[in-house]
Amino acid sequence: MADFEMKNITKSFPGVKALDNAHFTADKGEIVALLGENGAGKSTLIKVLCGEHKADSGEIYFEGRPLKIHGTKSAIKQGICAVYQELSLIPDLTVAENLFLGVYDTAISGRVSYQELEKKTLELFHKYGVDVIDPWTKVSALPLPKRQMLEILKALSKDGEIIIFDEATSALSDRQASWLMDIIRNLADEGKIIIFISHRLDEIKALCTKVIVYRSGTDVADLPMEEADADQLVTLMLGREIGGYYPQKECFTKEEVLVSMKNVSSGHKLKDINLDLKAGEILGVGGLAGQGQAELFMALFGLVRTTGHIRIKGKDVRLKNPRTCIREGIALIPEDRGLQGLVLAQSIRENIVMAALDRIMKGIFISEQKEKEIVDEMIKTFSIKAESPETIAGTLSGGNQQKVVLGKQLATKPDILLMFDITRGVDVGTKKEMFNVIKQYAEEGKGILFYSTDMEELVNVCNSIVVMNQGKIAGRVDRELISRENILRVSVGEKAV
Repeated sequence: MADFEMKNITKSFPGVKALDNAHFTADKGEIVALLGENGAGKSTLIKVLCGEHKADSGEIYFEGRPLKIHGTKSAIKQGICAVYQELSLIPDLTVAENLFLGVYDTAISGRVSYQELEKKTLELFHKYGVDVIDPWTKVSALPLPKRQMLEILKALSKDGEIIIFDEATSALSDRQASWLMDIIRNLADEGKIIIFISHRLDEIKALCTKVIVYRSGTDVADLPMEEADADQLVTLMLGREIGGYYPQKECFTKEEVLVSMKNVSSGHKLKDINLDLKAGEILGVGGLAGQGQAELFMALFGLVRTTGHIRIKGKDVRLKNPRTCIREGIALIPEDRGLQGLVLAQSIRENIVMAALDRIMKGIFISEQKEKEIVDEMIKTFSIKAESPETIAGTLSGGNQQKVVLGKQLATKPDILLMFDITRGVDVGTKKEMFNVIKQYAEEGKGILFYSTDMEELVNVCNSIVVMNQGKIAGRVDRELISRENILRVSVGEKAV
């Protein structure tokens, strides 16, 4: 018997069986990859283990004894903790308050001891080798990679025996991901059981000792990592061979300049940006994380104040807010779908038409026929898997949520697409669908600004790449010179060769 077992786990929701007699096993010191496309049942299995969902049937054992999990607090008390793909941090609380929410030390008066809270926060940073963040900074002021690192530290502070990392590297830079993988190896050496969920097969091959593959709500393979190759794993996940991962690279760039930025700055994070985006061009934005890429996208969607000049389709414009940008034909697909991209409590239909009201309004009334046409078109274009358009967005898998975000923005019929890390946390099949859509829109003459934390995506998707460093454009890598090595060369001030 394995040290940890989940046996015959079944869980249904209205209209769908998310888990169907699923199994999962692991021994102490193992790092087990849990693979599967979005909607395969991985997240549901983890939520059953962590007490967020109650299984309809099945059993869980640890060290030979049954675990009875009656909620999230019960799971934590029994040594189970998780780093979730969708962040659980509260934006309006500080770093320290988020890290120790629910486990404050109190003074004799019964009030929170903020001095002790600050001390514990700094100790946690030092223990795991994290650059110190002011404990009293609000989480809402932090970029996504730092929020992701806080989510990781919050889970590690609970000192669990079974630790789940659900797409924990998806928002991290290569350096930060390497830091996390070192920590995971150390935890395994201490005898912890690690469950690692990722769609980055190179990470899984480098880190994990075993892989369990899920498809359609149940386990279909349990293999030692040395016996598994990438093509085999993809076939097991999808139940079919996927063929070429990236579409054949073609150049559809035209002479028409859709976006022209001249000496554009924003505070100290964006400095003297000069950039042109042409019709049909897929222009990548590279560089180490946190070098002003997010601010560049925000500037083009009216989310930060700027100085300098921006021209859209040859016309001087002032991008005051997102509504202005949408009217100018600009759409932003943001990095954080849960916080910035969707209203999770609303339906697929409501989310898709939210930014496209101008297209469905007749006077003061909504044209239900036009609304249905737009929603059906986006569901078909992005192969959104759901029972109906009325399905609540928050109940969808991460990949299907991201497809709804794409549908919501592309329903506005934009000419300029700002795509910021759009494949974060989605499976290989969904990524392939997204890359094909990107190519299709470029062929139609749309201008696409594309950023990804995965450098391979930049290399394989983009026609050319501008590389950012400390808020400035450090250089450009043209189509014939695009490679990982040249992106890194330009990011440190060298020339592409």
